[in-house]
Amino acid sequence: MKYILEESEELAKKAKLKYKYIHLGMNIKKVLSVKQYVVFNLKFYNNLKYSVIADIMGLTKTAVRLHYCRALKKIRKIT
Repeated sequence: MKYILEESEELAKKAKLKYKYIHLGMNIKKVLSVKQYVVFNLKFYNNLKYSVIADIMGLTKTAVRLHYCRALKKIRKIT
């Protein structure tokens, strides 16, 4: 019985964490500009280098870095 309770509590924690990340993802789309959102996704989730993202988006490496830094700043404010 104790094992079932522990397993249920762990499942509840995982579900709560998953909901938090889904909610965060929806909020991220609301607060970031399109360029910031694309740069953030390419850098954070796909782990691409700034130079590769710059080539993909037709921006300078510095502009990509600025979009990413500004995106992180906005994301930190909502978390």
